[in-house]
Amino acid sequence: MIRGSGQVMRGFDHGFMVYGQNGWMGWLPIGFHLFFCVAIIVLAVIFMRRHASKVRAYRKLNDPALLILRERYAHGELETEEFIRRKNDLKI
Repeated sequence: MIRGSGQVMRGFDHGFMVYGQNGWMGWLPIGFHLFFCVAIIVLAVIFMRRHASKVRAYRKLNDPALLILRERYAHGELETEEFIRRKNDLKI
């Protein structure tokens, strides 16, 4: 665009870090966004690891073979040594 005084108005001249006007302050929004994104990713990884360990523990407790083994031990069909051996065999 051309102004009446003969100056050319250039787009984006007063924008983000054009010609170093903002100096290091222009990097603050980028730094905050980067920090926020990294924090979200770290929290997601922590949540997933904790949740995954709970899911594994839940599956381990509700394993059908282990439930049958426990029932047989509770009814007295298995001795303690046999129960422990078979239980260790089921932990794959």
